[in-house]
Amino acid sequence: MARRRRILTVSDPGLRTILADLRKRVISGGLKAGERLPSVRELAATHGVAATTVQRCMQELATAGFISTHGRNGTRVVDHPPHRHCFGLVLPELPDLKGRYHERHWQAKAQAAQALSQQSNQSHRRVEIFHGINGHPELPEHVRLLAALDERRLAGLIIVDEGRLHDWLVPERLGLPVVGVVCVPGRPAIGDLRLDLAHFLSQALAAVAQCGRRRPAVLLNVFALSCVSAMRSRAAALGLDMPLHHLQCLPTNAPGWAAQVIAGLFRGPVRQRPDAVIIADEGVIPAVEDALDAQGVGAVFQVHMANMPLPTLARRPALRLGWDHRQYLLTAMSMIDAWHTHRRPIGDHRLPMADIGG
Repeated sequence: MARRRRILTVSDPGLRTILADLRKRVISGGLKAGERLPSVRELAATHGVAATTVQRCMQELATAGFISTHGRNGTRVVDHPPHRHCFGLVLPELPDLKGRYHERHWQAKAQAAQALSQQSNQSHRRVEIFHGINGHPELPEHVRLLAALDERRLAGLIIVDEGRLHDWLVPERLGLPVVGVVCVPGRPAIGDLRLDLAHFLSQALAAVAQCGRRRPAVLLNVFALSCVSAMRSRAAALGLDMPLHHLQCLPTNAPGWAAQVIAGLFRGPVRQRPDAVIIADEGVIPAVEDALDAQGVGAVFQVHMANMPLPTLARRPALRLGWDHRQYLLTAMSMIDAWHTHRRPIGDHRLPMADIGG
């Protein structure tokens, strides 16, 4: 988890002026990476303030990651300043005391962010996580995010949940790009990056057909309901028998439904029961497998949606298809980089699924 830094409250107008000036010069390229800053004495004379005020400014800029001190070589702009190399990952939920999230895809993104920040070849690209961003700007995590935005130490934001872009966060006013699952079409600073659920469902059905099964049941989450029509067409094209009642929606916050759904699916003549189960939400896998055990269902082919780098929750053998969320974050960062380079609308992207295997 990213180290929380002190939130600065600057009351000295002289300090605010110097901070704003030096930050602007770094962000605009007036002070380039590796370039030496004027001395404390020079800055104090230029701005008409005490040397102690300039020293405080330097400390704040160093803490924010813009500059570093090199002894006799002076104070210089860092090689990879945060306004181009630090990305904010906005999650709508607070983790528990063990760092776990209720939703698996949020957990996967948090772990992917930590993994990317620790990789030696990605050490200059950092991901800072902001938890529980849910529309209440008075809460501590919101205050921390707003401080990071005010200090201009983020290259952009990656928002992973629908509707989490609120009126208090206006990317155009900040000149900051935002990427993720958002519902504000047509705003030039926003890029829509989604996991391609239709691709997962299409490939899952193809895997069912390839292994010789003919009657799949699909357990969907609410986000996949829009794919039902295309999925039934795909099943028909593959010669699969998938009646409408074989499509069921299982909410992750009500796993008790799994027992009733599985009991209904595996009731009746054997020739009409599913011979494959596609689970399109990792969060319900344990409940579904418990329900299959309770019904005495043995050899049924399973395809599970996977969220790497998390391990599987399954006890039974299953084919895992899904996404590596490290690639999701790398794609989002590339979209943000492109916005900084070209200053053009980011556009919409669908991240294709990666075959993770059994």
